[in-house]
Amino acid sequence: MNVLLSAYACLPDSGSEPGNGWNWAMHLAERGIKVTVLTRGEGREEIEAYQRDHPKSNVSFGYVTVPIKLFKPGSGIHYALWQMLAVGVAKELNRQQRFDVVHHVTYTSIHVPTQLWRLGVPTVFGPVGGGQTAPPSMLEYFGPSRRSEERRTLLTRALPYSPFHRRWLAKMSRVLAANDDTLELIREMGRPDVQLQFDNGVGVDYLAPGPRSFKGSSAVRLIWVGRMLPRKALPMALDALAKVTHDWMLTIVGNGIAEAEVRQMIAERELTGRVHWAGRRLSWDEVRAAYLEHDALLFTSLRETSGVQLLEAMALGLPVITLDLHGARDVVPDEAGIKVPVTTPAEVVCALASAIDRFASMSVEQKNAMSRAGWEFARTSTWPMRAAAAELLYREISAGDAK
Repeated sequence: MNVLLSAYACLPDSGSEPGNGWNWAMHLAERGIKVTVLTRGEGREEIEAYQRDHPKSNVSFGYVTVPIKLFKPGSGIHYALWQMLAVGVAKELNRQQRFDVVHHVTYTSIHVPTQLWRLGVPTVFGPVGGGQTAPPSMLEYFGPSRRSEERRTLLTRALPYSPFHRRWLAKMSRVLAANDDTLELIREMGRPDVQLQFDNGVGVDYLAPGPRSFKGSSAVRLIWVGRMLPRKALPMALDALAKVTHDWMLTIVGNGIAEAEVRQMIAERELTGRVHWAGRRLSWDEVRAAYLEHDALLFTSLRETSGVQLLEAMALGLPVITLDLHGARDVVPDEAGIKVPVTTPAEVVCALASAIDRFASMSVEQKNAMSRAGWEFARTSTWPMRAAAAELLYREISAGDAK
């Protein structure tokens, strides 16, 4: 089996989208599949350095570089240009070694579908997300980014009327959606056969040996993980914590906002001394260690495909306190956390505070049960399982194409 893996974001020892791309490649290769990864040129030096230390004969890389320097790697325009340029590189690779299947895994965006179906090779698109939109009632938390978010919502709602997107999706052999919002959108776009499959996984060695065993403690130790983008709604998390009656402490893991602004955000709510922020980006191992030092994940994103943090936390036995929205609604089992309905900003803030107080008041047995439910779910979402399911899909598609 010879697979071309389209992974715009792909880097070793990384989380989020780059980690997803890398894990798809490595775990498919571990199944004996020959994998050629098409990724962006900016990561070439880091990838080749890793390959020198960890050679793997059935994994190779093809690099696509966007020559226009005006667009920042990772931006929407850069990604769209990369997609167009990737077709030419992929065609040359396909002439050299005929691929059985093309699989696009990252970015997971329904807005910019892969164009690699143009190779004439069976193509799997996804799991993709992006069909979710931020609740209009909560847009005040987007601040200066509100107009941009409103434009994104309009664009997303217009996708079913785009003849280009409908045509592109029709060319895919399989389309996989990472959450229910995107599933429904893709159905509206003319693919009723779309299937639901979460886009994240965890390594077997990442999983804790077992669920958490809680002990009585005076303060609830919460952790908030993610880039401080407007949609992640860190200010909303702090607003909620200001209303919590039980003793608590919060660790913020992430960056993206100037240090002075973060410090001011904390001080304005009189939370200095209870909120710890390292002020720098932590390594993969440091983030895992931080999870293990806390009791629960506080996840407040107002627009999220799935949220790798959710699976990471559950894999380490942390219950989750989050919104009943998008990926968090779909990924977190009801028994593994507390999900707050999204209504108005004032109501959501109060509901989050109540959820934290409720968690703090739970017995050790109740917290242990939450931990076990999340941990058991994470055990069904490992990268080896993801790769095994993908191989079955590849063989099904290849067999069907050969008939």
